Amino acid sequence: MTEESLRRPRPWRQRYEPRPKNLGKSITDSLATTRVEPQTLDWYSEIQPLDELPGVMRNKLMLGIRLELPKWARRGKLREYGWGVTKTIFRMDWGQALWESAVSPKQTNLAALKQELKAFARNLNLLCGITRVDRRFIAECRDEKFPYDTAVVLGMEMDRELLNQVPAPGRRLFDFEVYVELGKRVFEVARFLRAQGCRCWARIPFDGWVKYPPHAIMAGLGELGAQGVVITREFGPRQRWTMISLDAELEPDPPQDLGMAAYCDACRLCLQACPGQAISEERIWWRGVLKRKIADTQCWPYFVKYEGCGICLKVCPIHRYGYDPCLETYRKEGQILGKNS
Repeated sequence: MTEESLRRPRPWRQRYEPRPKNLGKSITDSLATTRVEPQTLDWYSEIQPLDELPGVMRNKLMLGIRLELPKWARRGKLREYGWGVTKTIFRMDWGQALWESAVSPKQTNLAALKQELKAFARNLNLLCGITRVDRRFIAECRDEKFPYDTAVVLGMEMDRELLNQVPAPGRRLFDFEVYVELGKRVFEVARFLRAQGCRCWARIPFDGWVKYPPHAIMAGLGELGAQGVVITREFGPRQRWTMISLDAELEPDPPQDLGMAAYCDACRLCLQACPGQAISEERIWWRGVLKRKIADTQCWPYFVKYEGCGICLKVCPIHRYGYDPCLETYRKEGQILGKNS
């Protein structure tokens, strides 16, 4: 299947329709750190596209009413978290159409723009990488959710001390603190890009239409960890992601090999610590990708019980000690820092 032949199902019309070119396909299919069966991944993308959210979270209204609102209320965070989340949804789905119409295209030096963009993101304390969108990782073939081919991937560190509180979180929640703040900063980056004459569309961090982890890996920001999150050199598993769809052909960043595949095989602390035993012992083929699969139905009860869980992130040695000390110890001594403590 070529980058031009990806299709979307239209069952009510009893036919398939062509989708935009899938320029990120070649990056995903050639990853050195992840085994991919391109034909299988292509097939699933047409026959059984990804869902916006896992089945246990699909009813977003009930998710908010039964789970999120009560835990925000118990902490006196209804306004901060509730309005913070709601405001970014409105800005994403409705406000951006007005901003896009006001963009004045300019002649742009793309190499200089990329450098300026990364510098701007660094000033906001964000990780930033550039890749091409792989439309196989857009839920339900909803290409309009990510209209342009260049993907700006942004990551923000979670508060270390808040993460260390799990599974008994205090007044502040490690995930929603980041969701609210990163939801603000992604629009600052989008505003910067529009000021340079670039059309773009920002996706907020808790959005499910575009899958962020594979694009973060493609953009050279990290590598897939055993617990299903992206491990970065800067923060280990301790970040949340967002993306911007950009109408400018910036040069993609090359993927990284951080050595996490062998390290996670030797470590397995997240597998042992997961209360729901939701992380598969060995890698399995899932939708054309060889990976450890997280069983959503086994993870979900503890996600509810612990109001966000995060145990698999907390016990990760890369979170506890940092990437360089962990990998140096493993490569020199074959040992996992903190595994026996």
